[in-house]
Amino acid sequence: MSKQLNTEIVILENLALNTMKLFFMHRYFTYIIVFLFLVACDNNTPEEVRFTEQQIESLHLSGTQVLEPQTDSIIHINLTPFLGKREFDFGNIVKEVKIVPLETTKNSLLDGIYKVITTDEYIYIMDNFKGKSLIIFTKEGKFIKRLSHGQGPGELQRLYDIDYDFQTNELIAYQHSFFLFFDKEGNFLRQERLPINFDNFISLDNGYILRTAPVQGNTHLDDKEGYTFLFTDKIFTLKSVAVYQPKDIKAMSAHTYLYKNDSLITLAGRYSDSIYKYDAKKNKLYTEFVLDYDKKLPKKYLYGENFRVFQEVTKNNDYYFNIGEYFETFSQNVFFLWNNYINLQTIVYRDKKTGNMIGGTSAMLNLEEVPAFNFPIGVDKNYFVSVYNPYINRYEKLKNSKLISEADKEKIKQFKDDDNPMLVYFTLKEF
Repeated sequence: MSKQLNTEIVILENLALNTMKLFFMHRYFTYIIVFLFLVACDNNTPEEVRFTEQQIESLHLSGTQVLEPQTDSIIHINLTPFLGKREFDFGNIVKEVKIVPLETTKNSLLDGIYKVITTDEYIYIMDNFKGKSLIIFTKEGKFIKRLSHGQGPGELQRLYDIDYDFQTNELIAYQHSFFLFFDKEGNFLRQERLPINFDNFISLDNGYILRTAPVQGNTHLDDKEGYTFLFTDKIFTLKSVAVYQPKDIKAMSAHTYLYKNDSLITLAGRYSDSIYKYDAKKNKLYTEFVLDYDKKLPKKYLYGENFRVFQEVTKNNDYYFNIGEYFETFSQNVFFLWNNYINLQTIVYRDKKTGNMIGGTSAMLNLEEVPAFNFPIGVDKNYFVSVYNPYINRYEKLKNSKLISEADKEKIKQFKDDDNPMLVYFTLKEF
């Protein structure tokens, strides 16, 4: 990750390829955009599992419906004006910043952040420790525990995803073939065997949404196998499926394509440029956004013989592509594009009330007012969540900031080089 600093501004450039290299060099670099750390989908996919007749029958496939996304209210998002190497005045729209230092102990050291879930009491982080791991902090950043790895009850092995059930106040860890359920403090409750292979999930009040890929071998789903999104109840009756995608994509993938923020449920298509909104109460799916932009990666390069086809084409041609990343707060949406030719990621913020957008590849900040935090890696209601590693003497730059509270300035002052990174919760002004 390249950073250019002076006394007035910081330009943060997400260098996609360099980030992937630095991921293995030093653990602090991994906090920058490890949520965006991309791998070929082949490497992310749980292997096929054989299911019993009882498990297959429990799906009740004869009653499974196909949800066709409704398209009568699509908003087209024109991202072309934001392409290329483009600076934007991000500091001018930052409204509020809250800093949460994550307590550093020998057991709490973070090894790259994939996912952050924030509740009223706790922060749950999935990081890269031992492949993937789950660690719990209080809302104030005090270390609670890291869930242990192993093959015993409640121990993690081959973790793929996590989510929080706000109705039951249970933390759910998805590892190959099982859901592990924990209470909010991380105490093991039970495990449930799963009748479907999938990559990611989110928990709803009345069920789950699962995201699958064609290579996962869900042949027992019959004609429902090629659908990307599966909607189940809490006992895994397969109620609905949506978005047919039977061909295997051999290209970069995001960590997840399912985004939950309170009642906002969003599903992102992989390289489809479509973003869907799900209404859980009505069991309806809507195509909310379609991303429009120039220099799109031709679809044929997504289905090459192997990942190298995509890798070589995007490295040697000025193509843009959307892998399925997205965030939204109550007030703003965030869209992302990648370009491996110029080694940059484009980020575009959209104000929901005005429809105005601002973005580019380089965020300009007044370093005496706003900490040099990174692009968002999560959301919490109206807050974006990002990662911040204070530099030497950063307190001296921010000590007169009107945006940072005195308590948060003291947290920055106390930061040590070998500490865990800080989480930054920030909101934006209407723009």
